[in-house]
Amino acid sequence: MTQRFPLRLLATAALAAVALTGCAATTGAATGTTAASDAASGASWPRTVEVGERTVQVTAEPVRIAALSTEVGDLALELVGPERLVAVSEGSATPGTGNQLDLAEQVATHVSVTQNPDPEQILALEPDLVLLTGRHDDEASLIESLDSAGVPMAAFDSSAFGDPESVATSIEQLGELLGADPEAAELATSVRDEAKAVTDAVADVDERPSVLVLMSRGGQQLIRGAQTSTTNLVELAGGDSVASDHGWNQAVAADLELIVDANPDVILVQDFHGAGLDPFTELLENPALADVTAIADDHVELVDAATTSGTAGSRIGEGLAEIAGLLHPELFG
Repeated sequence: MTQRFPLRLLATAALAAVALTGCAATTGAATGTTAASDAASGASWPRTVEVGERTVQVTAEPVRIAALSTEVGDLALELVGPERLVAVSEGSATPGTGNQLDLAEQVATHVSVTQNPDPEQILALEPDLVLLTGRHDDEASLIESLDSAGVPMAAFDSSAFGDPESVATSIEQLGELLGADPEAAELATSVRDEAKAVTDAVADVDERPSVLVLMSRGGQQLIRGAQTSTTNLVELAGGDSVASDHGWNQAVAADLELIVDANPDVILVQDFHGAGLDPFTELLENPALADVTAIADDHVELVDAATTSGTAGSRIGEGLAEIAGLLHPELFG
C-alpha cells in the first residue's frame, strides 16, 4: 500500500473539558497593547454578534482573549496575533494538531482539553472575551460563571468547523468579535476560493469512489462517522463516504467485518501526530481484509489530520485539495 503525504495542490499557504496546565498566567504579559486602536482599525464598539444560540455583546475591542479550544484559538491567533490572547488550548501548541504553532507558543497560558473546566481558573486570567467550541455538558458551570462575572463568551458548535463554508462563516464571526473584520473577510474569501477551485474541478466526475476513513485516538482504531469534517471533505472532493452510506453518525470501532462488508474503493488513514500508518498496520495486514478493494488495489492513503480534521481552520481548503488529489489524481496531476 502506498504512503502518500499531503499534497499542496490548491492551498496557499474546546473546550473539550478544560483545565489549566503547566503554564501559569502572567498578568503583565497580556495587559499590554492591542494590535491596533479602535480608531485605527475603524472598528465600532459596542457590537453584538450572533454565535450559535447566543447573542454575544462586546463593549470594546477585546485585549485579553481566552481561546479554550484549538479551533477558535488557531483562528484568533491568525486574525489578531498572540499579543491579545491570554490563553489558548494546548492543542494549538501541539504539532500535528495546531496550525499556528509559533504564535501559540508566544501565549503565556495553555489550557488542557483532558480535564473538567475550572471556572475560577479561567476567571483568574481576567479575560474580556472567552471563545470556545461547545462539546460537553459540564461547560454549563463555566458559562454560568462567565455570565455572572459579565465576561462575554462565544460558544461555537463543533459543526462550525466541519467544512470550508462553515469555517469561512466562523472566521467572519470571529472577525466581528475581535474587531478584525477586514482580516477576517480576506481570510474567509481565501478559504472559499480554495474550496471552490476543488469542487469545480470534481463537479463532473463520472465515478465517485467509496471511501472509508480510519483514525486513531486514545489507543483506539476507529472509523470516522458521517458529518464529520473528514467525511464532509471526502464528499466535497468527489467521493462517497462509507460512514454516510451505512448511517454511522458517530465513530465506530474499526471492526474487520464492518470493513469487509463496506468494501471501500479507498481507505484514508488520518496521520495523527505523525504516527502514519503504524496504528493500523496489524489491522490492514490482516488476511481477512486481503480482498477488500482498497487493499487489493493498493489504495490505502495517508491524509494529514492537521488539515482534514475539525481543527484544520483556514487550512481546510488545503485538506480538501489533498483528498481530492488522492481520489481523482487524473484531475490534479
